[in-house]
Amino acid sequence: MSNVIRPDFGSKRGSESSSSDGQVVKALCIYGEEAGYRVGLVQDDSEPEGPVLRVFVGLIAANGVEAVAVLPPTPEGRVDADTIGLAILRTLEIIARDHEDAGAP
Repeated sequence: MSNVIRPDFGSKRGSESSSSDGQVVKALCIYGEEAGYRVGLVQDDSEPEGPVLRVFVGLIAANGVEAVAVLPPTPEGRVDADTIGLAILRTLEIIARDHEDAGAP
């Protein structure tokens, strides 16, 4: 899994992240929106090693997103990206539902 999750996963915001460089990339797909977040997929061609697929998560109300998974731009990489993106979306759905069930404001 070390090739899927960012090495700085869980680090304090404001440190190096994919949204801090101001790069604008068109989403290949948006998996969905839940609990105030958008989950999607982009292809980033700016890496020195070559193009990569990035699964991202970001607040709906904001422009910035953060990559949570990086995969090769192959058919297999796309299948893995779709699986990861949908798993994240489902996780957000469960969190939102449990939050509502707990009666949180």
